[in-house]
Order: sequence, then structure tokens, then C-alpha cells
Amino acid sequence: MNPQNQKLYVGNLNFDATEDQVRELFTNYGDVAEVKIIMDRFSGRSRGFAFVRFNTSDEAGKAKEALQGQPFQGKALVIDWARTEQRDRPMGERRERPMGAGGEFRPRREWGDRPDRRENRGNDRFYR
Repeated sequence: MNPQNQKLYVGNLNFDATEDQVRELFTNYGDVAEVKIIMDRFSGRSRGFAFVRFNTSDEAGKAKEALQGQPFQGKALVIDWARTEQRDRPMGERRERPMGAGGEFRPRREWGDRPDRRENRGNDRFYR
């Protein structure tokens, strides 16, 4: 990933872990600017992963190397560089799919465009 990145993805977190506990763990490797445990929007419980942002990419790299696979609250941590956020397209917008090795593109097929679905519609018990 980008070596200039200052943000780490922390996976396989115990669902009972708090942001303060995660901050305390990562503070041993540098100045932690932000800790964000991702919560489920419906249940309000942790989804089992977090993002930790350091002030410098060197500190983040040290923490990544030192804590990868280390146990924390009974689970082995999975640590990687965080990916950049993809906010360049609105929700629900469809992308074009590559068709072949030549690089040509075609739009996604809709339900009715599948010949196998149209032919079997009369014989299938779910369409009666």
C-alpha cells in the first residue's frame, strides 16, 4: 500500500474492545491521532474492526510490523494499511464491466437480458 499512509486497518478485534483500549495498545509505537471502531448501524455493536491514524507514517509502519498477528483480548490482530475512501460515485451507481482481454467494455446485463432465464420461465415452478 502507500508508504506515506498514516492510517492502519485493525481487523479481528474482540467485539468488546473499546477505543481507549485500542489507543492504549497502539500508543506504545507512536502518537495516535485518532482511533475509530466501526459499529453496526442497526445493532449498535462493534463490527470487529477499527482504523487507527498516527501522526507520521513511520510510527504507523512500526506499529503495523510489531502488532501484526499479535494476540489482543484473546484474538490475533490483522493489521494492514487502510485503503483510501472511495467516495467518487454515488450509492447504487453501476459501473461498466470489462468484456475481454481487448479492453472493450459493455454494460451489465439486466435480469431480462439473460436468455436462459427467458427460455425456462414457462417451465419453472417459481414463475407460475
